[in-house]
Amino acid sequence: MGRPLRYDAIGACHHIVVKGANNAFIFDDDFAKEKYIALLVYYRERHDIKLFAYCIMDNHVHLFIQTGKPNRAGEKCIAAFMHDVQAGFARWYNKVYPHVGPVFNGRYQSFYCGSMIYFITLIDYIHRNPVKHNKLDTYNYRYSSYGNYQTGKGICDLEDCYQFLEMTRGELMARLAELKHADNWPLLEQLIEKLQGTHNIEAIEKLLQELAFKLEDLKGSRLIKYFDRVQRTLIRELVEIKQMPVRVVSKFFEVSTSYVYGRLKPPPEHS
Repeated sequence: MGRPLRYDAIGACHHIVVKGANNAFIFDDDFAKEKYIALLVYYRERHDIKLFAYCIMDNHVHLFIQTGKPNRAGEKCIAAFMHDVQAGFARWYNKVYPHVGPVFNGRYQSFYCGSMIYFITLIDYIHRNPVKHNKLDTYNYRYSSYGNYQTGKGICDLEDCYQFLEMTRGELMARLAELKHADNWPLLEQLIEKLQGTHNIEAIEKLLQELAFKLEDLKGSRLIKYFDRVQRTLIRELVEIKQMPVRVVSKFFEVSTSYVYGRLKPPPEHS
């Protein structure tokens, strides 16, 4: 089966995820993070890319970009941009570090952002990554765009972001502040509503992706609070409402059947 085609229309917004080969920590020092950011800045100008948010973690990267026009050779914007960034970093990495083999874990992942609620939630999701991965207990991470939004200055195309959303900086910051202090995923109700129309596990996975959920963040039995409520609600919805077999649900979330039965019980009350 061939690779699925990427949606790459002019002006489309995409969530890009880049991972080191075998989840290697290819960005685990400041020098590597700064090099990747420098490549983003350099090539976005050449490819008419708007950068709305970013976060460089030790073994992966999140980008939120808006595509521009194809280049003179007819290459689509997102493909040409990511090729140049990835190839440039790989060349640099192989010169600086004693490394053999691929630098990245295959091609990058891209998720089309088609709604305002997705757009705003995605910015928060990207800025939340250092907290989610227990790197920091604050959003104020040096290698993310969080500081850009707080100060209104930096490498992100913030004015284009405000214009796209038809919001003032103050309005967007207020929405982001609400998400920052939310103890559950804001799109959960929308996801549950969409689930009413499907019983197919592949369709459910596609819905998760469309609403900016990352399935790998919902798998397993050791979840941080941010995703725990989402997983519990989904399991209850799939088993109790949609009557999906516990065995299928356990395989979907990569947990035991006994764990699924435990998730069906009411959550403990907090004092």
